Amino acid sequence: MKIYRLVIYRHDRLLGHFDSEMPWAETAVGDLLRLLPAQQGYRAELFVARSERRLLESGPQGLRLLSREPAFEPLAVGEWPSLPLP
Repeated sequence: MKIYRLVIYRHDRLLGHFDSEMPWAETAVGDLLRLLPAQQGYRAELFVARSERRLLESGPQGLRLLSREPAFEPLAVGEWPSLPLP
């Protein structure tokens, strides 16, 4: 399952980001893009996690995952053919 990050701007001011790793992540990102029209000053950048960094602990009981961090790469919205664009 892929993890997507949508970084959202309005009038070139960063508003924040939305991460989704649900099975319906493509639909969620598409829904958000439809709610953020460019005519109202919104702009978005789309990223996909193609790998992740993991911090492991090795102990007498074996390996334990302490944390994980997705490694996002930019993805042009136009490169995502299944995304229903506004």
